[in-house]
Amino acid sequence: MSAEYHARKATPENRHAPVSKSLLWEFSQSPYKWAHKEPSPPTAAMRLGTVAHLMVLEPDRVADEVRISPFDSFRTKEAREWRAEQEAEGRIVMTSQEGEVLEGVKSASCLAIADCLQGGEYDVEVEVTAVFNDVELCGLIDLVGPGGDTLWDLKTTSTIGDERSLQRLVYDRGYDVQAAIYTDLFAYHNDRQDNPPEFGFIFVETSAPYEATWIKLSERSLQSGRARYMPMVERWKALRDVPLGELPGGVTKGTVIDPPAWIRVED
Repeated sequence: MSAEYHARKATPENRHAPVSKSLLWEFSQSPYKWAHKEPSPPTAAMRLGTVAHLMVLEPDRVADEVRISPFDSFRTKEAREWRAEQEAEGRIVMTSQEGEVLEGVKSASCLAIADCLQGGEYDVEVEVTAVFNDVELCGLIDLVGPGGDTLWDLKTTSTIGDERSLQRLVYDRGYDVQAAIYTDLFAYHNDRQDNPPEFGFIFVETSAPYEATWIKLSERSLQSGRARYMPMVERWKALRDVPLGELPGGVTKGTVIDPPAWIRVED
């Protein structure tokens, strides 16, 4: 499901295709950079997160799409050739050390899911789409709890920290935006605008002892996310037919900069 979902999303060459939260978020930072960035390989953290999702949510795909290296490193010619062969066939290659980490993440994730869902049945990788203000939005929900009353997203992270750390993480990375988009899409898709679902995140650390926790966002957090994503949709709509070379950057040309609010300026 996820490969087909990502293939349908908008690109610089086709900006009338569906738009996801991650795309909106990147576009809002700098439309120009989004349109002109060069493809780059995923980071180690991104690869680990992708494989962790597969192992937890779609384990039947792991055998075909993931390979754990039989080599201690990729310093030898044989090891490099093996890795190149696997990657040429579209597989994700993980080191043996990463494989051990993934087993820890998988175990902690499954326990956290069982806890937050109280052992109930759930659906995984649920795609939702809807047209808002002439822009088609899309989302891929990791887990939909019993009755569709709570939607969940699995996040791997280097450290969970304390409650304040998670609060900042949710806002800084736009997780409230993701939650608002997903709940709105799910509610619209299932004709339950008067009874929208809750939204929660399952956080799992990527190092031993693999601490895990789950949280839910308050209605105020969802309102915050909604207030943030609506202008992003408006901006996308306003700029999607602008020639790529004319898209603005992160800071409008000619912007006049005032000192930040925390600096005291004597009159």
